[in-house]
Amino acid sequence: MFTRPEVVEALLDLAGYTADRPLHDWSVLEPSFGAGDFLLAIVERLLMASASAGIEPEDARRLGPAVRGVEVHAESFARTRERLQARLRRWGASGRDASWLCDAWLTRGDFLLAPLTGPFDVVVGNPPYVRQERIPEALLAEYRRRYFTIYDRADLYVPFFERGLQLLGDGGRLAFICANRWLKNRYGGRCAGWWPVTITCRTTSTWRVRTRSSRRYPRIRRSR
Repeated sequence: MFTRPEVVEALLDLAGYTADRPLHDWSVLEPSFGAGDFLLAIVERLLMASASAGIEPEDARRLGPAVRGVEVHAESFARTRERLQARLRRWGASGRDASWLCDAWLTRGDFLLAPLTGPFDVVVGNPPYVRQERIPEALLAEYRRRYFTIYDRADLYVPFFERGLQLLGDGGRLAFICANRWLKNRYGGRCAGWWPVTITCRTTSTWRVRTRSSRRYPRIRRSR
């Protein structure tokens, strides 16, 4: 799924993942990185913040805990890993360290099923929009076994919220692009009933982001 750069930058700003912060001490999770729109922007900000902190390419492995990205599709995973490794090499990391970081940062698998160890300071991205009819029955049954929010006709992005929130640390922030139809459907009631007892929602804001082509994105929602 392609996400326009201006939307990526806006969402990272809203999540507080900015280069003026000690991002080398943070941990950020991108649960469905696809072509790398969010992942590569995250790494750009991380490298800028690391330079300010005096971290040089020779210290690349210090950044191992800083990023985690997950992608289920093999072709997208391979292409984005290649782009990421090239960016780390341009930064000045050795081939061995660039490969090591890619191994440390990237997980090939289904975010809803993959073993992941949190907590994370930020969970951010553009989760997949997949209707239940397109999910194989056995896989859907496993999702339903694991996630309370897969209810009625809930889209696949709904359990992404559930697991993303589960993986947040204290004071962490989740920022996803999502449609607002969950507010109008039956499964939205279960989501609304689950979130307040799981997190403290200090602010929830909604924006519409206009692109250069005047097309509109779904609302951007931030919770923390």
